[in-house]
Amino acid sequence: MSSHSYYSRPLARRPNRRLDVGLAWRFMHGFMRNPAAVGAIAPSSRQLAGAMIRDLDLSNGAPVLELGPGTGAFTRAINDSLPRDGRYLGIECEKHFVKLLNRKFPGMEFVEGRAEDATEHCADAGISAPGTIISGLPFATLCESTREAILKSIGQLMAPGTVFRTFQYAHAYRLPGSVKFRESMSHVFGNHDRSELVVMNLPPAYVLTWSN
Repeated sequence: MSSHSYYSRPLARRPNRRLDVGLAWRFMHGFMRNPAAVGAIAPSSRQLAGAMIRDLDLSNGAPVLELGPGTGAFTRAINDSLPRDGRYLGIECEKHFVKLLNRKFPGMEFVEGRAEDATEHCADAGISAPGTIISGLPFATLCESTREAILKSIGQLMAPGTVFRTFQYAHAYRLPGSVKFRESMSHVFGNHDRSELVVMNLPPAYVLTWSN
């Protein structure tokens, strides 16, 4: 666990442009190493990051859980909206991404682990029920057993009032894995809200939201 307390989160560090030099290569390297886990060849855009946190109340004191923060595109938007005493936990399976995230966001908590084990990681961090779960995971490319294991973890963490938000690329929206994921989530949590297409992203994407 990081030495930074959830309750003493320092002010957000100003973006260090040197950390962003070569970011695209790091992301591409992660994709080549583990395409099923990374699922994209470029970091998400600021427009998609903004859409991912739009209308979310991150100032209500409820913890925020991020699954698969990657290089931190959504994390930066969360960090900008989270109060200083806000609680955050990011679960990332790629070790080099975790190191990068810790450097970019020293006041936020990251663990190297898998989303299938999210309930255990939350328990270790003292989080019983996140108020918001934000996912950057590529559900369309995950194998069915992994997808179902993650869905089980999400279900265990979705308390009354919890909001789950993720995105799906437009070109993958009708792939069997994407459709199955939406069907499984809607079967448990009801119909989802879908944003307008975020065209300023590579590739364009929809933002999907479920509330418990």
